[in-house]
Amino acid sequence: MKTGIDLGTTYSLISHVGHDGRAILLPDHSNKDIFATPSVVHIEENTALVGHLVEMLMEEKPDMKVLRFFKRNFGIDKPFFYDSNNHGWYPEAISALLLKKLRFDAEHFSGGNIDGTVITVPAHFNDLQRKSVINAAALADLPLLGLVEEPVAAALHYGVSHKSHDQVLVVYDLGGGTFDVTVLSLDDKGVYVLAKDGHTELGGKEFDEKIGEFIIDRFMRVTGSEPELNAYTLLQLRKISEEIKIELSLPHVNYLKKSVLLDNRAIELIINRRDFEKSIHEAIEQTIAITMRCLDEAGLKEENIDALLLVGGSSMIPYIRERMRKIFTGGHQKIFYHEPMKAVAYGAGIHACQLSGDAEKYDLPPEFRGITGYNIGIRTINPVTRKVEVDVLIKKSMPLPARAKRTYYTTKAEQNRIVLDVVQMREKDNLIQVGKLMVGPLPNPSLNYAVEVTLENTEDGIITVSAYDPNTGVELEQSFNNNPEDMGYLVGQHKLVQETIINNLGI
Repeated sequence: MKTGIDLGTTYSLISHVGHDGRAILLPDHSNKDIFATPSVVHIEENTALVGHLVEMLMEEKPDMKVLRFFKRNFGIDKPFFYDSNNHGWYPEAISALLLKKLRFDAEHFSGGNIDGTVITVPAHFNDLQRKSVINAAALADLPLLGLVEEPVAAALHYGVSHKSHDQVLVVYDLGGGTFDVTVLSLDDKGVYVLAKDGHTELGGKEFDEKIGEFIIDRFMRVTGSEPELNAYTLLQLRKISEEIKIELSLPHVNYLKKSVLLDNRAIELIINRRDFEKSIHEAIEQTIAITMRCLDEAGLKEENIDALLLVGGSSMIPYIRERMRKIFTGGHQKIFYHEPMKAVAYGAGIHACQLSGDAEKYDLPPEFRGITGYNIGIRTINPVTRKVEVDVLIKKSMPLPARAKRTYYTTKAEQNRIVLDVVQMREKDNLIQVGKLMVGPLPNPSLNYAVEVTLENTEDGIITVSAYDPNTGVELEQSFNNNPEDMGYLVGQHKLVQETIINNLGI
């Protein structure tokens, strides 16, 4: 069975393409009516709990340690959490527990085994973050077919389900923890990315926190004191904030009146949509600015867009649609919701069919072409100015896969190795160190010894490197390290994941 996984910041889903060629979601093993798994994990000694069970237990034990939003820490080379045995858990290992749970659900429901899966990533994820997702799949023993960007997955499902051809789309994807925007074109052969942008730490989490601040402010005005923010109070505050956000996102709900219990004291809270919109106005305007920047990078104007798809739970806030209608004119039919909570998972399942060679079997468009999200190059020192510069080999927005070569030279006669810093960047002052490329030992060290370096950005957005002797054409010894603790941490993390018992799965 081939599956697609929407690995979300707050909720995750898994899908596959059924016998009729339609993508369907696979439910929780304990309740066939539940399809979204909360992206939450609790780890204690050799026990792990994942998803809904964690949420339920928190009602009884609000002070239990719960791991959330670990997706935001992909690509950071330090543990996200230390357990009671002082074992450091990287975000990849925590995500692996979530992936194992999704795999168990899918195999339990279908009665078959997963022999290939596609996992979604935010469009703006860099190389380190994408490799973290790949590592998480490896730790979960999931056979990975590839990665697909979340807005692309949503657009792919839109194109398949609506039989849409010869259209230019903008996908505005505002989820629980990240924001993505992608400009794409669709035809009868496939999906082609024209431009993409986004923000790693902007989503529903920030909106919940704004509501939480509003509640605390009203509490202080009524009671004259601050609530004690203990574990139980914070749990209640998080839940009521999320409920208010969801209810204010419903059509025709302009205000809410709720009784809120904090610190064993109740207050009557009245919050209207205008107050909520005012509190998130700055964040929404930031998403709009990113959207317009992305459109500009594609070389398009608002009038060139056939449809704007609103995807992700937080995109359902009416204020967003109202703002977009003022920008993308041309009628209400131009801006609409497309399965905001499910489209990404559906599209991942469809892409799994594409990568496994089953596109023709299900009459799916066979082609997919992404683009690079960053400039990729080598950090060097200018011999004249002595300033650090970036020698860009692969430019942003090039079609994937992209490959480029450059020749570098030794600066000393006895130099038997060349060490190069591989970086990604959007702007000059925003460098991300991908890793160090070490070439050598060189067979015949000498001054100005030439080494030809090839950088490639694969279809998954992953950076690979190789080094050759241009005189002989022989590949030189090289190592490319961009993972914490020289990749040795993966062995320990794999042991931790495999030894950890996921109680609610019975394995």
